[in-house]
Amino acid sequence: MRVCLIFPQSTFLEDPMVFPPLGLWWLWSVLEQSGHDVSFIDMSEHDSKPEDVPHGFDVYMVSGTSPQGREIRKLGREFQRRGVPAVLGGPHATNYPRNSRKYYPLVVRREGEQAVLKAISHIQSGGALECLSDQEVAGSTNGDGAALGKYQRGIIEEPFIDDLGLIPIPNRSYAHHYHYFLADEKENSHRATTMFTSRGCPKRCDFCDSPNLWSRAVRNTPMPRLIEEFQQIRELGFGAIQFYDDILPINPRRMKEICGHLKTFGLFWRCFCRVDIITKHGGRDYLQFMHDHGLREVLIGAESGSQKILDNVHKETTVEQNAQVLQWCDEVGIRCKLSFIIGLPGETRESLEQTRLFLRKHLIETPRRLRHKVDLCSYIPMVGTPIYKAAMRKKGARAETDEEFDDYGYHSGENFADFDLQWNVDAALMDNFFYEPESLDGGPRPDELFYKGKLGAVQQIVSTSHLSREELKKARDEMEAEIRAAGFAY
Repeated sequence: MRVCLIFPQSTFLEDPMVFPPLGLWWLWSVLEQSGHDVSFIDMSEHDSKPEDVPHGFDVYMVSGTSPQGREIRKLGREFQRRGVPAVLGGPHATNYPRNSRKYYPLVVRREGEQAVLKAISHIQSGGALECLSDQEVAGSTNGDGAALGKYQRGIIEEPFIDDLGLIPIPNRSYAHHYHYFLADEKENSHRATTMFTSRGCPKRCDFCDSPNLWSRAVRNTPMPRLIEEFQQIRELGFGAIQFYDDILPINPRRMKEICGHLKTFGLFWRCFCRVDIITKHGGRDYLQFMHDHGLREVLIGAESGSQKILDNVHKETTVEQNAQVLQWCDEVGIRCKLSFIIGLPGETRESLEQTRLFLRKHLIETPRRLRHKVDLCSYIPMVGTPIYKAAMRKKGARAETDEEFDDYGYHSGENFADFDLQWNVDAALMDNFFYEPESLDGGPRPDELFYKGKLGAVQQIVSTSHLSREELKKARDEMEAEIRAAGFAY
């Protein structure tokens, strides 16, 4: 079949052509390996509209995240208008399958490498390709057997792939259309691309939906396959890699083996890591080893300057560890990007002030060797997270047939009383917020809630018993203005 893979516009980013959609590129390799003719389009590259998508393909496959929900819906409507088969996958489809079925006849949840072939088979065999009406979406939730059956016929979900070595490496033939550069300690830039070496995260941060997408079991790609991928990346002319593993250095023995190969290929790299993992496995010495093998930047989820807030969301790290690992990174020569979330459960004026003081003490007022970075995010309780699931269970909204509230990433015994957090669940975060209506009470569009790059543009939709949405937004904007004035990249 002639297959068109589509990554929707990322309207919430000032520069969307930085990191490529690896999920679609895995599918590209899988489909080509099975004999299909595959093309790829990133809708952001030329600011393309749905009507600009070329005609003539046998099937269109779209994958995206919830910040792209509005664009995902537009594409679905265009394919409905054309009367052509369309499949939706990715994190948004995983978390919002019901309303996704309003716009796509086939929806793939979680990993797609096996499911995509099942979707192709369904289309080739002439299987039904029906979208749901608003009434059928409601009926499938409320126990209407016919509506539920129609909904389920369009959902494809395969078991997680135990052996990641069975998946071909991503097709990176389009990688040079993206422009991510990783700077070393001398500010020399190295052209970079992206990579995973594992899937899954064993940690229990209540604001994160990664376990809902990948499970809590960590599955590692076999080393021979990683070496093959390193070689591909080097031969394509890239000198650096951004690793997207939830916690790349979680296994020091495996990390040391990976480091050896990275050094052999002369690759610099960046990764996500946790301060408790670094502290546990050697602290400064572990960082020094990784730096000696090419590590030049880490992203650390510091989340808050308040230990109470960290404990509220079961982060299992400490404020002191955040400060210590930042200090070690600076000494070793690893640039650190610290990410904070404003509006986590239990947020108070005191906890916000502790975050502000952390930024001042450890970044703004402390001389550092390197130009470190800061991310300030407004908390959005996404469907796949334990906080959201606990809230819906408290409301009695769970149905046994409702995949949105399955048990991936959920901790038994939790209830919404554990979380001091309020939001308008029905309007702000249920499916129809990301689809219709496109605004919340005449307020921002969905993508504007996730907007990165424009000072003051990020919206706040949660509140706590101590702070309103407006107060949280004001505090976040003030902190961002302060760190930008101090010269820290955002």
